[in-house]
Parts: sequence; structure tokens; C-alpha cells
Amino acid sequence: MDMYIITGGSKGLGAAIIRQLLEQGAAVHYMSRSENQTLRQAALRVEGQLTFHAYDLAQTEGLDSLMERILTNCDGVSSITLINNAGMLEPMTSIGRADPNDLQRSLQVNLVAPAVLTNSFIRLTQAWPIMKRVVGISSGAGRKPYPGWGAYCTAKAGLDMLTRCVGVEQLNQPHPVVICSVAPGVVDTEMQREIRAASEEDFPQVSRFTRLHEQGELRSPEDTAQQLIHLLRTNAFEQGEIADLRTK
Repeated sequence: MDMYIITGGSKGLGAAIIRQLLEQGAAVHYMSRSENQTLRQAALRVEGQLTFHAYDLAQTEGLDSLMERILTNCDGVSSITLINNAGMLEPMTSIGRADPNDLQRSLQVNLVAPAVLTNSFIRLTQAWPIMKRVVGISSGAGRKPYPGWGAYCTAKAGLDMLTRCVGVEQLNQPHPVVICSVAPGVVDTEMQREIRAASEEDFPQVSRFTRLHEQGELRSPEDTAQQLIHLLRTNAFEQGEIADLRTK
């Protein structure tokens, strides 16, 4: 059985990924502050197994022990994949105007938590002779600066560099962990609604994202999840790759 560990799986792209993995018979563990009851009901009708872990990813000090608990019982697992999917845009304002607590929480959720989880995952599974992968859900904002997204852009750039570093470190391991960072494009999620609700003062490019929505250019979470899962199953990502679903 394939096993997946996903952060931020209660809504949006994360929930779409989970639904499709369950239909394919995977064992899925997901971390989120709240449980998605629709996913719980869906898991009862398919072969896949779903386990929910209530956790606030900003509390990074408990993530290592949580990963240990998840990975203690993996008998019969043929592959295991960690998907660092959780993310937040707030504070959506220019650096210098952000609340310090909001800034810290953003970096904790978007960068520190994925780094800690990736570190724990590799430490605990490095010797396992099975397929092991870490997937970071990144963004074009990690490669291009957006005024008003200083915290978010910084975190996604850090996630991409973490991917590159781990990719190099794993090259000569006898049982390597394959890692990649994937920008999904503009997906129709709650995050996009937050962007469109922003003021032009806080996010000067808000009109561009409003036009994308009005012109029907946002991808659905379901289509995005389907493409990502297909690429993972066909081993389409190279070690340490910084990928974009729009060009895969």
C-alpha cells in the first residue's frame, strides 16, 4: 500500500489530493487545525484509509514527535510520500506594515514547519529500502517578488532552496529520499478569494488576480490534484527539481 502524509488537507488543493488518493486505495494521514467531515465520510466508501491529526503547524516544536507517531506503524507500506501542502498568505501587506506576530506565524507555517517535517521524515526513513518522497507545494511567488507578499514570497523561496539542498544531499545515499518543489499555478481555492478581497494598498496587483478569476483562468483543485498525482505515480520529477505544473 502507498502511504501519504499531507499538511493542510482540510480544504482546497490538499482536500482534492486526499480524495483522489483515497479512491486509489492509499493510506493517508493529514494534519490540519480542523477535520474535514466530508473527507471522513468519503473514506468510509473507498478502499483507502484516512487518519486525521489535529495540529496547528505554527506550533513547530511538536512536529518531530508527531512524525514519529505517524511513522511507527508502516508495515506493508510499499512507498511513503510527505506532501508539504499547507500555506497561508497573511500578512498580505508590505514589509514595514506587517504585525510582527502575523509575520512570525506566516514563516512558521510556510517554511519552518515544512523544514522540520522534512528533517524528521528523512531522519526516520533514510534507511528504509522503499520509495520515499517529499513534495513541497511551492509557488511562482518563490521565484518572483510580489509587493505585499514579502512573507509568502520569502517562505516559498526558502522552500525551493531547501528542496535543492536536500536533493544534493540525497544523491549518494543508498536509500535516497526523492524531493521536489512544485508550483501548481493559479488554483481556485480560498487563498485566491483572500487575494481578490485585498486592498490595492496592501496588494497592488489585486486587479490582475481579479481578472484571472473573471476570465475563467483559474484551475480547479481537482484537475490540479489529478495532474500532480499522475506525475508522482510516473516518477516524473527529478531529484531536487523545482517544477511548475503548467509546464510539465
